[in-house]
Amino acid sequence: MHSTNKLENATFATIIFWGMGVSGLFFTQDVIADLREHINDGRGYQLGDLSHLVFEIIAVTALGFGMLLLSIYITDLKTKNARQRETLHSLRNDFDSHVHAQFDDWSLTPSESDIALLLMRGLASKDIAELRNCTVGTIKVHSHNIFRKANVSSRVELMSLFLDEFMDVGMKSAPPRAT
Repeated sequence: MHSTNKLENATFATIIFWGMGVSGLFFTQDVIADLREHINDGRGYQLGDLSHLVFEIIAVTALGFGMLLLSIYITDLKTKNARQRETLHSLRNDFDSHVHAQFDDWSLTPSESDIALLLMRGLASKDIAELRNCTVGTIKVHSHNIFRKANVSSRVELMSLFLDEFMDVGMKSAPPRAT
């Protein structure tokens, strides 16, 4: 979800960037037209004309600088988004590998492995039975065997075996938070 927000921020910032670009082109065209008009007419600038020209030049400069900063921000958002996508992909693969390795260590049968994954996903025994085309009693027997082999007493404890390990990794790599 957090990554999606950054992507939305990048899209929003890109729209603003192009809006600033159009505004900058308008002001630049207006400055050039004003200069051309005064040069062609051979007349000097009055205080009102000069202040108008200076304001437009400042606006063009500020828009250009804003576009530069915004393009840096957009690039940064896209880079962070790509990095987070890679991290998420890596964690998913690591988690999957870790789960299956742990299932192998517990000597779970293929059926028990499938049921354990469904339990960890939060499916009810009835739903698992429907998916596997068997009875709820069969799922309860497999669940009991899974819990016994994993040395846990509930699906929450089963899931916590995996989450605790990944949360510890996250805690070691997370930067300290200011309080």
